Amino acid sequence: MAVLLAFLGCVTIWGSTWYAIELQLGVVPKEWSLVYRFALASLVLFAICLIRRQTLKIDLKHHLWMALTGLFLFSGGYIFTYWGTEYLTSGLVAVTFSMLSFLNIVNARIFLGNPIQPSTIAAALVGIAGLVLLFMPEVTAFSFEDDTTLGLALCLTATLICSFGNMAAGAGSSRKIPVLSFNAWSLGYGALSNITFALLSGKPIAFDPQPSYVLSLLYLSVVGTVIAFTLYIWLIGRIGVGRAAYMAVMTPVVALMISTVMEGFVWTVEALVGLSLVIIGNVTMIRRKSKTEEKPPQPTEATV
Repeated sequence: MAVLLAFLGCVTIWGSTWYAIELQLGVVPKEWSLVYRFALASLVLFAICLIRRQTLKIDLKHHLWMALTGLFLFSGGYIFTYWGTEYLTSGLVAVTFSMLSFLNIVNARIFLGNPIQPSTIAAALVGIAGLVLLFMPEVTAFSFEDDTTLGLALCLTATLICSFGNMAAGAGSSRKIPVLSFNAWSLGYGALSNITFALLSGKPIAFDPQPSYVLSLLYLSVVGTVIAFTLYIWLIGRIGVGRAAYMAVMTPVVALMISTVMEGFVWTVEALVGLSLVIIGNVTMIRRKSKTEEKPPQPTEATV
C-alpha cells in the first residue's frame, strides 16, 4: 500500500507541476528559475535533516553518486528539457519523456545488472502507445523539415540524461544512504550545476515578486521537488528504477486532467482509448511482482 500511495503521490504532484511551470515563464529567465527551484529545495531538505537530527555526514566515496544524481537528474535533464520545449509542443515533450520507463529498463540491465522482465517491457510499451494516442494531433503534426527535429533530439537527450540520474540514484552505494540526506546533497549538487550553467548562459539575474511566480516557485520547490523526489528516490529503492520511472507515462495524463478544467482540453475518442491503455499499462507495472528483483538495504533512517 505504501508503494502505491507513493507512486500515486508522485504522479499527482508532477502532473500538476506542468501548470505551475507555465506560471514561471516570462520575467525570469528559465535558467535562473531552475536555480531558485533546486537551491530552495536543497535548503529545505537540509533544514529538515537538521530538525530530524538525521545525519548529513556521508562518506566521501558516496558523494560521487549524489553528485551524479544532482548533475543528471536535477540539472542536465531539466536544462535539455527546457531547451526542447522551445521547439516542441508540450504533448510531444510528454511522449518523448515517456521513453524514460523503457530507457530505465535497458540501462538498469547495463549499469545495475537488473534482469529484464518481459511483463515490464510490455507494460512500458502499452503505456507509451496510449500516450501517443492521447497526443495524436501533436504527433501527426510533427515534421522533420523544421526545428521540431532539434526539439526532439534535445528532449530525447534530456530523457537519456534523466535515466542516467536514475541509475546513479539506484546504485547500491546510493541506497545505503538515508533518503532525505541523499536528496538534500543531490539537490545541492544539482543547484550548483544549475548556477554554473545560468552564469555561463549570460542571462541576467532576475526575480519576479508577483504572487503567481512566488507561489508557483514555492510549490515547485517544496511539493514538486522536496516531497515528490523524496518519494521517487524511495520508490527506486523499493521497486526498482524501471517500474518507478513508469510515472513518466502517467504524469501527462494528470496534466491533461488539470488542463481539462483549467484550459478547456477536449477529450476525443483517440484520447480516451489512449487513456485506457495508459491505465492498463500502469496497473500491470504496479501489480507485477518479481522474485528476481534485488531487495535493497533498508536503513532505519531512510524514512519519508
